[in-house]
Amino acid sequence: MVVTREEVVQSATRLFKERGFLSTTIQDIADDCGISKGSVYKYFPSKEDLFSEVFNQCHNNYFDQVDELTRLPGLSPEEQFVQQIVLRFRYFMEYKHILVEFTELPIQQDPKFQPLRHKVRGRLIRWHRECLLHVYGEEIQPYLWDLVAIYRAILKEYLFWIVYEERSLSLEETARFILDKLHVLVKHMMTSDLKPMLNQASFERYLNWGFEDRQSEKEQILSELFREMDTAINTIPAGAVHRSEIRELYRFIQTEVNKEAANHSLIQASLYYLEREKELKSLVVQLRNIIFSGI
Repeated sequence: MVVTREEVVQSATRLFKERGFLSTTIQDIADDCGISKGSVYKYFPSKEDLFSEVFNQCHNNYFDQVDELTRLPGLSPEEQFVQQIVLRFRYFMEYKHILVEFTELPIQQDPKFQPLRHKVRGRLIRWHRECLLHVYGEEIQPYLWDLVAIYRAILKEYLFWIVYEERSLSLEETARFILDKLHVLVKHMMTSDLKPMLNQASFERYLNWGFEDRQSEKEQILSELFREMDTAINTIPAGAVHRSEIRELYRFIQTEVNKEAANHSLIQASLYYLEREKELKSLVVQLRNIIFSGI
């Protein structure tokens, strides 16, 4: 029986979601797929590697849902903010064994998982920043990073109560309560004489997803990402012609970013096209961040 890499990931996602990392074995995943344990190891050298892929795909799926939410017509910025909080709570409740409880697991120290965790954290920080700017506008810029830090702490604390409290809180009411308190906080910050405590430099490590923000490293980082993408293209379940087209497009990006006057509009359009390929999505997100960051 031939089972694809993606089918192994789907099985692992289901079992990790139901049982958690510690209670799921590679043998369990192999049995669920109807293959030998050795066949799983052909795709993933360890359970940690497989969990990392599941963790990454779960976050990609979450942001796909976030993107769909932002395109819903007729929602005010405040209502969109509330609904994205509800979405976050609901999604992280559903995948709590993967997206919440990993912080208590030994995998936190896994050398391959740590960069992934930094990348995801940076992506979430960027999203929180965009949400706050969308609701409150550019006038909050002086206090933006303080608000990001406080908002993240509030989300984390209420997520704990929603996931583990026996008498569940209403997701909608909790989201609106959080927004109401943010209104009070923003109003106080804008009328106070207190200076901001945090700035963009304070978050630079996270915004660059674990990479040092030195200009000299940009070329090396991009080279590593392009090498990973070259390998990942081979995993796309499509014909040779389509994979060839994808590879040609990513090589165009590779060439364009090295030009002194790169065409950023074309690069963005090409990245959005590549991002439609599930196997490339995480790498494309990283590429976009590195290409258009200040490092």
